[in-house]
Amino acid sequence: MKPARLSLSRRRLVVMAAGPALLVLFPDPSPAATPTAGPEAVVKHLAERAWALVHRDDLDQRSRIDQLTELLKSNTDVPLLSRLVLGRHWQQLSEAQRAGYEELFGTVVMRNFARRLDQYANSSSGSLDQHFQILGEQPAGHDDVLVRTKVLTQAGDSVDVDWRLRTRDGQSVIIDLIVEGASLLVSQRSEFAAVIERSSLDGLLAELRARAAQSSES
Repeated sequence: MKPARLSLSRRRLVVMAAGPALLVLFPDPSPAATPTAGPEAVVKHLAERAWALVHRDDLDQRSRIDQLTELLKSNTDVPLLSRLVLGRHWQQLSEAQRAGYEELFGTVVMRNFARRLDQYANSSSGSLDQHFQILGEQPAGHDDVLVRTKVLTQAGDSVDVDWRLRTRDGQSVIIDLIVEGASLLVSQRSEFAAVIERSSLDGLLAELRARAAQSSES
């Protein structure tokens, strides 16, 4: 069966266009923020570590993307995010398929974000304070916290971003970004659901495998 192509809705394009500016704020996890730090402090620490990393000039493009991909994975709850994106279809997977899907999700989605981050970083200049401001935090449900921030692009545009964090193993990790009210998690879920509707769950897995193979070559 020919893999179904993943397509982008207009709303998803808007969210993903802002993605590079947002994802530049993910950090180098070593040294990590202290487990007792509040979510706002964690986000600030992440921004500072990431800004230093993406402005290194001793790495070629592929090496930067490789490292950025791993940084994104290490600071995101990829297993939880991948399940939330798949929604009710998660129950249809076998244990082996679940493990394979989580790995593919991390490789494809995180590496795609890393590429966009790299593109954004190459066009950015100045200090972190010129591009990123923390506005505060607020509870989100029983388990999560939203850290409210504003991202200023190189072109001078202002983008409101909410970082949704949850505690995992004593450390706050990101499980979603809400860009101008549009959730990246929800946007990705809609894209995957559309592929499944057209070509079944097997079609989605086949497409993810094809994109993972392509990613490993670039």
